Amino acid sequence: MLKAEIHRHSARFFLFPQVGMERLPLGFQFYILAVIAVASGALWISPAAISWDRWPEMLMFTALITMAAMYPIPNPRGGYFTSTPMLFYVLLCVHNPQTALLVSSVGSSLGAVISRGWVPWRMIFTGAQWGLSVGLAAVMFHLSAGSLKDPGVLSLLVPLTLASFVMQVSNNLFVSGFHSWFRKTPFWGSWVVGVKDSLWSNFLSVPTAALLAMFFVSVHPLTLLLFIASFPAQRWATELYVQHRRIFGQAIESLVVAIDANFPQGKGHSRRVANMAVATARQLGLADSVVDGVEIGALVHDVGMIGLEELVESDDRDVAARLLEHVRIGAEVAGEIPRRDVVEIVLYHHENFDGTGYMGLRGSQIPVGARIVALAEAVESMIRAGLSSSEGNLDNAVIKQIRDGAGKLFDPRVVDALIEAARDDPALLRLSSDSPPPSARR
Repeated sequence: MLKAEIHRHSARFFLFPQVGMERLPLGFQFYILAVIAVASGALWISPAAISWDRWPEMLMFTALITMAAMYPIPNPRGGYFTSTPMLFYVLLCVHNPQTALLVSSVGSSLGAVISRGWVPWRMIFTGAQWGLSVGLAAVMFHLSAGSLKDPGVLSLLVPLTLASFVMQVSNNLFVSGFHSWFRKTPFWGSWVVGVKDSLWSNFLSVPTAALLAMFFVSVHPLTLLLFIASFPAQRWATELYVQHRRIFGQAIESLVVAIDANFPQGKGHSRRVANMAVATARQLGLADSVVDGVEIGALVHDVGMIGLEELVESDDRDVAARLLEHVRIGAEVAGEIPRRDVVEIVLYHHENFDGTGYMGLRGSQIPVGARIVALAEAVESMIRAGLSSSEGNLDNAVIKQIRDGAGKLFDPRVVDALIEAARDDPALLRLSSDSPPPSARR
């Protein structure tokens, strides 16, 4: 009995070593094991179907997939980009589903180990989810009468396009399940965003994959090594996208610095509002793309105040009109950001839930991001005024004020979400200007 117990705990630790001083949640462990079990079961059902007689080809595919997976590029939204999809497309064209599942699983697992270190559960899960995605795509390719014997639009390009769609939908399904456990984001919302992000780039790689598959069959399998020649170009294109995202982030940070410089007495205001807004959005279960927009909108919500510092100290009767001017100016500046949701946050973050704000919008007419930022900004102002306790928790005075404003100034659901988020993470309400950005807290 003791020996069996030791073996059981040893196996558990091998698969699920401690990550960040905390074990993986039990439900997440079941999810990991379920994906691995399904992939293993798919191979166990018909091992004879695997093309063992073509083992040199299998080894070549495995080596190339491993190489492509060894150099992941971080995705600003989370996760990684690799050049493996094109190889997967060729693989599913020239091999049956069982072989495609096995080869893609092994290659992805090895690439994950080499590039990201030995974390057994991550290695096995990565291989299993990619194997299932490629295997399902191969099934679609064969069900849609895909063939390389007489390649054409209907016999190759259409089936391969359908297969690429199935592969991306499946892969994003597994990845969304993975992320929803940790980020507390809605599963389906994250899945839809993931599919949209990867769909067109993968569709565009289908013609090249079809050409490589045709060379593989009609010329020689070693022509697949041409993939190596295209590898630098693929990485360059992906890195260009990531660099664009990075420059975009730096531009936002520059605006935040300008806002802080304009109002040194409120230094760190935009960052604290963003921290609270992101935590509130996640508590509401909004999709990652919406949360990203809330973060950006919160960071630049006061960009229209740059150059209007005298307004803060003014007692003129036209202060309200000047404040209205600042949201319009801010919206014009934010219009240079290619996101309509950010512009709406900047334009409508002074709207009241009951319709008594600057523009007269009420309830659901006010974009959800603007409702979130409006509350986060109000709470941050209360904290700076000294209504929050020294420990950083929302005290009764702040809770009373925002609850009194629920239904009038603020969306009641947003009020409840912010209070719950602050209870989970009291650091949100500290007045330190060194608070980490929301992206670092994910």
